[in-house]
Amino acid sequence: MSGLTLPPCPPSLKTVAHFLKLAAEHDVRDPVVAYWARLTALQTGMTLDKSSKEALAILLPLMDWLEAEKGRHAENDAVANEVAASAYIENYAMKLFLAADKLDRAANFGKNVVKMFYSAGVLFDILESCFGELPPEAAHYRKYAKMKAAYIHNCR
Repeated sequence: MSGLTLPPCPPSLKTVAHFLKLAAEHDVRDPVVAYWARLTALQTGMTLDKSSKEALAILLPLMDWLEAEKGRHAENDAVANEVAASAYIENYAMKLFLAADKLDRAANFGKNVVKMFYSAGVLFDILESCFGELPPEAAHYRKYAKMKAAYIHNCR
């Protein structure tokens, strides 16, 4: 799987950094998650700053990467079809959330649990950004995942 090397996010695009980090972490593990995370970063970034030299150094390579990956995965419904993609991302987010919740309930409060909760929250953000308003249950899971990640992180 082809990763993407980008310069550090300029201050104008700092809010997309977590999408880019999640994408980089999933380049090998799950190209579908990497694709939608980078698409979210691009779409969000375009609304924030599409004219500065620093922003374009991130946004233009992102566009090229997304175009290449869409072609490479044209046969994959989770990339090519929004309904399938939405279901895929939601299922992935829920698996991650439930795994983190199980570890949390077993009194395992390690760094991995924080990361799992946080990543699940980011995946729910991707769902909302790409596919529209979250259903109430998914919105609840997103809020809980982010709160739990912050709480455990601050307790460590």
